[in-house]
Amino acid sequence: MSVILITKHDENIYNIVTTEHEEKIKNEIKTLRSRPPAYKSNFGKYRHDFKKCILAHATMGVPEEEPPDPTKFLRKRTGKQVTAKICHPKFERDACNVPKRAPVPTLEQCKAELAHHPPAQSKNFVAENVKEMKKMKPKEPVPKLVVDHLGTTKPLRPGFEPVFIRSSVFGKAPRYLLNIINSNKKKYLSRKDEDGIQKSKCRYITREERAQLLDGLKQNWEELQKQYQGLPILTDTIPKMVRKDRIESNLKQIEKDIQLIERHPYIYVYEDENKVS
Repeated sequence: MSVILITKHDENIYNIVTTEHEEKIKNEIKTLRSRPPAYKSNFGKYRHDFKKCILAHATMGVPEEEPPDPTKFLRKRTGKQVTAKICHPKFERDACNVPKRAPVPTLEQCKAELAHHPPAQSKNFVAENVKEMKKMKPKEPVPKLVVDHLGTTKPLRPGFEPVFIRSSVFGKAPRYLLNIINSNKKKYLSRKDEDGIQKSKCRYITREERAQLLDGLKQNWEELQKQYQGLPILTDTIPKMVRKDRIESNLKQIEKDIQLIERHPYIYVYEDENKVS
């Protein structure tokens, strides 16, 4: 009979059964290990210095020159010297490319030039302007068309110019008006007597005509009064009401006319061709 003694072993009961979640994790780990290594930039070593610069200078970038040490104060004439070039008007004119002035002419040169080119005679500009203005034509206004009562205008299109304004008949009275005026003049002259005295337009009513007028008005009033008394007592329809109102208004008008004629003994009547009042 043989006995086997195992001194070293890695047995674990917890690893015997694996769950689906653990298997997924193991598979993901295997895929990650099988992938190629990630990309690494060659400028990674400068990243630390660049972060320092950003923090120190924000977005202005790295300074081109190092700032001076604050412990060492600035001294006179230690920086860059910038000198401006100053041109003297007399000695350094050619060096600065300044154009030279022409020399002043002498008295003899001026006399000789005047002899060759004598000065022009004095000119009266006012008289010449007056002559030119007389010859010029007046400026014509731009033709416009008024659109509404507020005075808004718009330019007139070609072909729509007002031709009637420029005609010979524009601004004259038409013939039919002249004929009416002449006929009225003839009628006015015919009203005058042979002596040239104009006839009176009013006519006096005699006593007999006045009495006849009063009698006729009273007879009309009596006839309307009989019609009014013959009306039915009950006016229950619209035609009855209209007839009653019409007769009452006629009676009142006749009564006013009678009172007017009785109050005024002298009456004049205006006679015209069309109406008599």
